[in-house]
Amino acid sequence: MSEGADLDSGTTPRLITRLEQGSSRLPVEIACFDTVNMPATLISTTGYHCDVWRIIRRRAIGPQSAVIDFVVKRHLEPCTLREIEIMQRDYELLSGALGDMVPKAWFVATRVSGALNCVVIAEPVNPWFNLANPAYEEEGIELLRRHRKAQDQLRRFLAAARTWDELGGGRVIDLWGLDNLVLDVDRRVRYIDSFRVFFHADMLHILDEADEDLEERIRMSRERRAFLQHILSLSEQH
Repeated sequence: MSEGADLDSGTTPRLITRLEQGSSRLPVEIACFDTVNMPATLISTTGYHCDVWRIIRRRAIGPQSAVIDFVVKRHLEPCTLREIEIMQRDYELLSGALGDMVPKAWFVATRVSGALNCVVIAEPVNPWFNLANPAYEEEGIELLRRHRKAQDQLRRFLAAARTWDELGGGRVIDLWGLDNLVLDVDRRVRYIDSFRVFFHADMLHILDEADEDLEERIRMSRERRAFLQHILSLSEQH
């Protein structure tokens, strides 16, 4: 961060990786959407399981108009109904524990390019600062000191994540996605992933062959969780 930058200004340096693209269209046929006539803006391709599009439409209702603003997350690989049920179950476990830190989301089983798949329709979030990025450690500590609600939210998030990992059969919340845990423009902590929000560490002992990719994602998620605990602890010091 540049010297003298105002952490609470609306024009911070680029701390969140986001694509800056104009209006386009969802690139595939999704059975539950009129993708041909629905302009959408691609906002992220960094997710392991999905790409993310934002749709903003203005609709006339009599003499007035309303703005409809939502996010569409397209699962990249076909999946079964059972897989969709598990993804929704894990999301509901997450949102039940973390409350409004988790944007509202609706899982829709549909056909994408003719194959059974899932899309999520979600509440939009405007990310502002990436809490889990060690490159911005000092800024993260200072922001948590300034914004006590965010500090309380992060404390609650870490307590839940620790419980899931240690007492919940090795459920490791996904922090491999670097932009999963952010401060939004209102300085609130938001966890914005929806698909497969937990890695299941016990799978490492069940698989016949080592899954190095899963091992790395679990290791990185735990490492970033430890970093978040570190900045939280420092922010609590006077």
